[in-house]
Amino acid sequence: MAAGTRVGSQFGQYHLRALLGRGGMGEVYEAYDTTKDRTVALEILDVDLAKDPTYQQRFRRESHAAARLQEPHVIPIHDWGEIDGVLYIDMRLVVGQDLRSLLRTRGPMGPAHAVAIVDQIAAALDAAHTDGLIHRDVKPENILVTAGEFAYLVDFGIAHSSSDLRLTTLGSAVGSYAYMAPERFDNAPVDARADVYSLACVLYECLTGSIPFPSNSISSAIRAHLTTPVPSPSSIRPDVPAAFDEVIARGLAKDPRDRYPTAGDFAAAARSALTARERRTEPDIATRPEPSSGMRSEPTRVDDRGRPPVYPPTAFHGGRPAQPPAAPYYPSTPYTPPARRSVVVPVTVTVLVIALLVLGGVVGWLVLDRNTPDASTVAAATSSQVRASATVDVPAASAAPATIPPAVTTPRTTTAPPPTIVGEVSGTDRQGFLAPSDARCNYTNPAVFIGRTTKPLVVVCETGVGRYDYQGVRISDGAAISVDDPISSGTGFVATGDGGTQYRLTPSALTIVSGDGRILATEPMVESAHR
Repeated sequence: MAAGTRVGSQFGQYHLRALLGRGGMGEVYEAYDTTKDRTVALEILDVDLAKDPTYQQRFRRESHAAARLQEPHVIPIHDWGEIDGVLYIDMRLVVGQDLRSLLRTRGPMGPAHAVAIVDQIAAALDAAHTDGLIHRDVKPENILVTAGEFAYLVDFGIAHSSSDLRLTTLGSAVGSYAYMAPERFDNAPVDARADVYSLACVLYECLTGSIPFPSNSISSAIRAHLTTPVPSPSSIRPDVPAAFDEVIARGLAKDPRDRYPTAGDFAAAARSALTARERRTEPDIATRPEPSSGMRSEPTRVDDRGRPPVYPPTAFHGGRPAQPPAAPYYPSTPYTPPARRSVVVPVTVTVLVIALLVLGGVVGWLVLDRNTPDASTVAAATSSQVRASATVDVPAASAAPATIPPAVTTPRTTTAPPPTIVGEVSGTDRQGFLAPSDARCNYTNPAVFIGRTTKPLVVVCETGVGRYDYQGVRISDGAAISVDDPISSGTGFVATGDGGTQYRLTPSALTIVSGDGRILATEPMVESAHR
């Protein structure tokens, strides 16, 4: 079923008014509950999920567990169940934007704003972990932020109990690879620290505007999480306090035992990093006590009507990052006021120094004036030199008036802006097709070719100087393909995949050619654009 085709239809007691979003498990609609006379957010899961009895059992158990959570930063669940063989979850409708949209439209956040968001989500995670529920899909798309800066954690649709080892076969690799903890790729036991890792990825992205481990394929993403050293946010944005480097490094530790034990511990460390003026020295780190493993974030307080507090808005960071301030000087020994001294000696010395400087200036001026020829002498010498050089090579009858050549100036070098894209493709930006499509480049990689046919969506990303990446998505079922290092060919590209299959892109068509040279398909471009 195509995305959003249920809009305007009736689903049990719900009238579906608008499509709010689509995720890996289904679609979320704004719906009117005709029985209870209220507007809700209704998540309708994919039809095939209801056919799996194992998933049905897990879905009902986890929906019940999520509905039991009373933390204000968890979206309240009103109801869940099955209608006409389709699973659904009835939730509170929250007016706001997901964190992914905020980062995409406004750029990275200031440290205080980023910590305020992460602190709220950590409270939601601690409540879930206390109840034995692991979220497993913490990412910007699953964080909603209201106009009052109140943050909600949503979509426990793929969460599972940490004590249940039997119901994990379906969707064991579900989730966003960019935020998945290393142990999840090894099919190792997963506990609360996997969510801490994902939350650290979110904080890193809020601070820098990019994910910690950019990659062009699933395999490279897995390798990065398993082996690549943790990047430092302060090296990406100088205005991020260096104290955040240690917080991110521990939150993204490869071994779960080296991470913060709870989301509350991680949030507390991030709050402390806001007030740190400079990176701690090694002795400071050695003597600093480790966070208590039993420490949890305090539950969010509500008023007598059960309403959560309104967080004051914090400005998003925009424009070019500010240069870091100079490190303050701290004396190594306590400051002791000097003894009072007579002012006569300092004044006398100052007068003598000024007099010597004035005398030296007068003598220097006289010497320079004696050794410097006057302007007329310089002009005559210059004129005679020009005339002499002119009469050597040019006959007198045709000699042109001598002129002094203009001074040679070195042109200023500027970075040329990237070439503008030629053509238009609806529903795209400089990274390709908008989410949730997989035909999209990373934040730091612009699209150099975008195309839409009646069947697939394709985009070629520029990953470096002369390096590219091909991303394609089949519209019918969302199947995705990624091919490394396509070759530029005129205004198009040729990407060679497994078995020698080629994907030949031009502004007019996508042609798929087998390894033995047979044309498997030719799809005319409905829309295309290229740089």
